[in-house]
Amino acid sequence: MNELLPALYDHLEPVALRIARRAAALEPVDAQRAYLVGVARQIVDSGSFRAEAPSLVTPPGLEGTFGWFKLLDVHLEDFVAGRMEAGEIIAQGGGRLWEAFQARDLVCAVFGHGVARALAPMLPGADVLELGTGTGGTTRRMAADLTTANRVVLSDLRQSFLDRVAADLPGVPLETCIIDVNRPQPELGPFDLIFSTNCIHVAKDLPATLGWIRRGLKPGGALVLGEGSHYSEVLPSPVSLVLSLFNGWWDVPTTPERPQPGFLLPQHWFAAFEAAGYRNTSMERWTDGPRTFGGVYWAFA
Repeated sequence: MNELLPALYDHLEPVALRIARRAAALEPVDAQRAYLVGVARQIVDSGSFRAEAPSLVTPPGLEGTFGWFKLLDVHLEDFVAGRMEAGEIIAQGGGRLWEAFQARDLVCAVFGHGVARALAPMLPGADVLELGTGTGGTTRRMAADLTTANRVVLSDLRQSFLDRVAADLPGVPLETCIIDVNRPQPELGPFDLIFSTNCIHVAKDLPATLGWIRRGLKPGGALVLGEGSHYSEVLPSPVSLVLSLFNGWWDVPTTPERPQPGFLLPQHWFAAFEAAGYRNTSMERWTDGPRTFGGVYWAFA
């Protein structure tokens, strides 16, 4: 388990609980706001979140996460009442806060580290695809190892993201491509390795997305995912409060096999892998018992 995560979430919970107590008393005006209020009520009703931080000193590396919580804190009532749109709040954070959150904040960075560590011995001579490169939090950590690959394709919905990351990867046999995980891209394969960090959970039809990814792998090829998790089937991750601002999180369709939007729990990932035809699935699971934080998953074609 990544030993940082329990301590980090111990510092996040009091902030999330304070906001959740306010949000739980509000009446939402639409489905997006209703998701936020529902998460808040789950947090409050559970009675399990810390009310006080474990120390007066906040660990460095949480600035991105706390930045988003601060914006939600300031604008909570206006947002839930419909007087302010999510996009207006997100714009106040801007690209810099998003990059700080995704690429450098420890709550996210641990997953990039986990994926990079898992992939390193598999990269020499491999054809590799990254889905959801984003601000490059995982990719930059692999810069030296990626130079040993045969072919590396970075993908995202924004070419500007890909161009900035590519500029930091000299010596890597690099290509870039615009890919939406909700739209099959079979012409890009086959690959020895496909990897992604905190992206595939946004897929609107997870079995379909995992299916076309598997078909893009060579026989015996591996899908490696770094994915966060809700705490349990009845208690969402505290970061769900701030991620409720983002389309693609709160509005992902739910099913009996996927009871909550956003993150999946490990048992849901393994069921989805099996349904999509993967074999030899496993994970490095990060949990402190009551709370599941996620981990790194392997699934083979």
